[in-house]
Amino acid sequence: MRFEQRFNALHINKGEWHYQLGEEFNGGFGGTNGGVLAAVCINVARKLAPGRRPIGIDARFIRGFRPGTARVVATILNGGRTLSTVSVDIFNNEKLTTRGMVSLVAPEGLENVDADDIQPAEGELKIYEEGRLWREPSSQKIPLIETFKPRQLGKNSRGIATAVDTIWDEPGALEEASCIAADMSVGPPVAAALGGKPLAIPNPDISLRFAGADTTPACLVSTCRLESINAGIATTRMEVRDASILVAVGISTTTCLKSS
Repeated sequence: MRFEQRFNALHINKGEWHYQLGEEFNGGFGGTNGGVLAAVCINVARKLAPGRRPIGIDARFIRGFRPGTARVVATILNGGRTLSTVSVDIFNNEKLTTRGMVSLVAPEGLENVDADDIQPAEGELKIYEEGRLWREPSSQKIPLIETFKPRQLGKNSRGIATAVDTIWDEPGALEEASCIAADMSVGPPVAAALGGKPLAIPNPDISLRFAGADTTPACLVSTCRLESINAGIATTRMEVRDASILVAVGISTTTCLKSS
């Protein structure tokens, strides 16, 4: 199944699409998971820069998205010889909920160079089949647990590892899947550091840079490390991998909100 089919995407007119975001994509704070919204931004940006590969996204989650039709409006800010920049806005009931800035590169403009001396992480992780499935708390409904079936694989020097299913098999949609894996991995290290304190911990942003891998696997593993918590603001760093292959790195901010 293609990404667009999974979300029933519909092209409305030049620069505008509709995506159906049902309750099954909701997280623990009453709205659509931010990783899903970032993935939609990338999917639409591809349409305005065909043939170019996403290399980065900066997404801001301005307000919560309630299940329903996402009106997605995209504008190409620049289409250079090798680099394109696309701005994507997602509206829910005519209110702006997400703004994403996506960078895409022309593959033919890149020199084929690489490096293979990157140091591995220290510490063993469980394999996917042995990972512990997330459990929905009795006091809170989190539909995306059933949708993406996240598993905790343990901890290494990069942080707490979370495996997330890819719910489409489209070869060219790895970056969309990386958004979801990265965003869902942000919560565990922050929650662990808070030691069970009854706080809401949404992340209002996520920034990812994509490493150029090609295939879209059945699942991705995102390892998230808490870098700091200062005055109620947590900063985290993520690495998303297909087995040992790095596919994305990123950072995110988490707000530790007082209970209402």
